[in-house]
Amino acid sequence: MIEKILVIHPNFPKTGTTSFQNLLKSININILAKPTIDQTKTIWFKFLKESLYPANQFSGRIDQYNFLNLKKDFKNYLKEFFKNQKKISVLSDEGLLGRFDSVLGFYNLNILKGVIEEIEKELNIKMVIKVVLTIREQHDLILSTYFHNSIHFSKDLTLEIFLKRFTQSKDYENIFNYTHYIKKIKKIFNSEVLILPLELMERNPEIYIDKFCKFIEINEAFSGKMLNLNNNHILIDAEKRYFELKWNSALLFKLGSIIHTSLKKIKMYDKNFKNSSVLNNIYYSIKPKKNKKVTSQDQNFYKKEIKELYKDSNIELEKTTDLNLKELGYY
Repeated sequence: MIEKILVIHPNFPKTGTTSFQNLLKSININILAKPTIDQTKTIWFKFLKESLYPANQFSGRIDQYNFLNLKKDFKNYLKEFFKNQKKISVLSDEGLLGRFDSVLGFYNLNILKGVIEEIEKELNIKMVIKVVLTIREQHDLILSTYFHNSIHFSKDLTLEIFLKRFTQSKDYENIFNYTHYIKKIKKIFNSEVLILPLELMERNPEIYIDKFCKFIEINEAFSGKMLNLNNNHILIDAEKRYFELKWNSALLFKLGSIIHTSLKKIKMYDKNFKNSSVLNNIYYSIKPKKNKKVTSQDQNFYKKEIKELYKDSNIELEKTTDLNLKELGYY
């Protein structure tokens, strides 16, 4: 029986995922997901992720789309990769577990496990599943997550309130409780789990790459480089200062939206506006632009409390790995 390796990388954003995915391009493997320009059109998004978005996540997967047909399409998509000569396949997608405020993503992993088991039988192969978790010191990760999404947050959701939620809500606490993650994942897949801290990538990229290559059993010489991509901060006096995103003035866009809503009542307009190149050009010309600036907010809110909150979990995690999380600033 032919043996294949499937590496699953189900992480939240801002843990070095873009850098990790860039590393994959240098390896002779099957890349099953990410990076792609518009993943909403892909089969893995429609099957595994679409129902996790706020408009769909509480209304039921089966009610939202034809589950069985999508499952079949997704399975056939994977089978085409598993039939080729490459031994290693990687499914790396930081949205696989849902949005940062969702706890529904473990359902996805169970669904994925079932699909893999069906493929094993149909192709008569043995699939060895390995899981990679890219992590980041929790207070720093929460800050990065907040500012990365600041353009979408309500004005009432200040950084202080956001951080406070993690100290008061068990659901929020578990979002970045890595030991909690690993226990759940091991229960689902009964697999090896590799932990790759962002801080290790920044300080010792060679060790970071070596750990990953050994984990996925790459024997040939590897010349890839670890690039720290997609940063949303700069260093000022040796301290991270995050970029805050805001929309530029949108008065003209709001006026256009009012006119557009009124015109949609006309059947001819409603039927054809999406296909109008003129209207599309107008839309993109008046659409608000993102404005990025270094935040002046105090970023030390609840720093001590957050570190204390995750201390026991991080110590427990350290005992199961060869990582020195204390040295990396986790507690």
